Amino acid sequence: MDGPTANVEDHAFIQMRDKTASKTFRAKKKLDHLLEAALPGIYLPLYTMVTFTRIPYAHAARRARFQDRIVYGGLVALSILLIAMLLFVCFTH
Repeated sequence: MDGPTANVEDHAFIQMRDKTASKTFRAKKKLDHLLEAALPGIYLPLYTMVTFTRIPYAHAARRARFQDRIVYGGLVALSILLIAMLLFVCFTH
């Protein structure tokens, strides 16, 4: 099979084969569900976009990568903030 459908199928197969056993992958899926519930219509996981919308796969994949960059950037910023707060508390007492 050629075209966008083949891309979706290939991507799904690779996820099933390589990623589903990963704790990181499962944590990302949980975060996806949490964000989708907290931000309905704003945050859409790739699976949701491909399965339940008419968004073309290429656009859905780009949007998913963009959302991932925002989420991961936020997690990094939150981690840095928590470490800074911990260091502040440790060194001021």
